[in-house]
Amino acid sequence: MTLFTEPNLTSGIDDAIVSTAQSVVMFPIMILVFVYGVILLGGFANQKRRTGSGDFWFWNVLGSVTTFVVTLIFTLTAGIINGTVLGIIIGITILSALAYYISSVKGEV
Repeated sequence: MTLFTEPNLTSGIDDAIVSTAQSVVMFPIMILVFVYGVILLGGFANQKRRTGSGDFWFWNVLGSVTTFVVTLIFTLTAGIINGTVLGIIIGITILSALAYYISSVKGEV
């Protein structure tokens, strides 16, 4: 009994990703969380190291928008991302932009 059947790599990388996404349902979502986390934590830490303070809400928006773009790229190939995940990512992106707008001082945005 095998837990995971290896994808056919001779037909292209998109078929391998679709095959993996069908076998491991959380695979594309884990990729999206990884992209969001790297942008958010890496950007915030780098800004804090360079300037002494970091703008968490700015990096939250930047991570959300980057994750949204990656999600749009994943939707080009059928079977990787479904509409529910796309809707959740759009909602998170809108909420993070709203939080950034609310947290900023008038005149900064």
